[in-house]
Amino acid sequence: MEETTIYVQQVKTTNPLRTMRRVHLAYEDQLQVPANVDASFQAAESESESEIHAIKLLLPSILDTKWPPSLPPWKIIILPLSGTRTRCFIGFCFSHALGDGMSAIAFHRTFLDALQDDSVVQESRKQDLMHSQSFRPLSPPFDTKAILPISWTFLLSPLLGVYLPASFGFGLNSITPTTWTGSSTFYDPEKFQVGVQIGSIDAATVRKVLGACRAHGSKITGLIHQLIVAALSELLPEGYDNFAAQTAINMRDAVGVSNDEMGLYVAGEVEILNRTHPSPQTTTTTTPTTTFSWTAPKQMTDKLAAAASRTQDQSVGLLRYLSDIRAWTLSKLNQRRDCSYEVSNLGNFRAAGKCERVSVTEMIFAQSADVNGPALDFNVVSVAEGPMTITITWQIGALDLGAGGRSEESDFIGAVCRKLEHALARIWDVDRL
Repeated sequence: MEETTIYVQQVKTTNPLRTMRRVHLAYEDQLQVPANVDASFQAAESESESEIHAIKLLLPSILDTKWPPSLPPWKIIILPLSGTRTRCFIGFCFSHALGDGMSAIAFHRTFLDALQDDSVVQESRKQDLMHSQSFRPLSPPFDTKAILPISWTFLLSPLLGVYLPASFGFGLNSITPTTWTGSSTFYDPEKFQVGVQIGSIDAATVRKVLGACRAHGSKITGLIHQLIVAALSELLPEGYDNFAAQTAINMRDAVGVSNDEMGLYVAGEVEILNRTHPSPQTTTTTTPTTTFSWTAPKQMTDKLAAAASRTQDQSVGLLRYLSDIRAWTLSKLNQRRDCSYEVSNLGNFRAAGKCERVSVTEMIFAQSADVNGPALDFNVVSVAEGPMTITITWQIGALDLGAGGRSEESDFIGAVCRKLEHALARIWDVDRL
């Protein structure tokens, strides 16, 4: 087993003596270079397609990972791309217990910045690296009473919602019998699998879409919600009238924390969105025939902005009142899901400084399926002046599409992904009519 030795020197402000810790990292545990990926490059028609195909084949094995208790729940995966030494996929894989999606952005920004320093790269080839820093305690918890206060009304709402009719207005969302939420929750550790579908929007289209969003007072997350609803409305069978749409919200600004701070600073907001019924004219033609309505994307944008600035009565703050989180989590198995899908948008990745040696040209963000969470996860990230990637993940069997199994689900998600790509490409043209 290969090992590297990292010397971490800590300076404690209460003690002028410096102490040295020696940490061994086993490469095969925390750093992995997958083998046997050449076939994926040979099967593709283009270099870009081959790279996406190789990453798509790799992601399920990452997302299905069960962290052994003997190892830290994180690892780095390096996948050489296109058989060259000039491009590679570097995945920072970690348990959600350690951090949220923005933590990965902070890691990649810091890592990219370090790679620009030629002296560090040259020195690492000669000897073990020594990193010296002042003592720094862990950041304080995010979901405390002082940071996320909870009112009595909000605290009692989930309990009252169990015993009182929905018409009384208690409970944290308003799902109905005709809300699509996929299958009931289920978990078999031996059969648990995550499905993955990757969609990509080119840089030119992203610029046009962002311009259209700004012109109408909307953010791209609000727009993506409406396009997801349109795609699901067209593809799902009849019998469903609405969707419980959840959005992951970065709360760092609201609590005065930098986006470069790693940790868990995420909340969630759920909104009920009605099923759309497009006319045959708009679903069968390939040219824009109607003006796109920006009312719904702007309304969603405004609601998410208000939620991101509000620290009181955030649902995540209710977790501290649970006496046994494990028991509560287990009690949610074999129950109806609380929402239909989630959108998590990490925004625009931008390097900390100049990229003269190494650069990031594309990013992919994906998360493992949440057994007790939404049926679908739409994970969005883009690169400054570059493309945007939408990665759809789901637990195999969670979509409740019938007896078709994994193949039918993959076909369904593939169709959803294509509709999103097509709709984003057409938004600018439709908006100009």
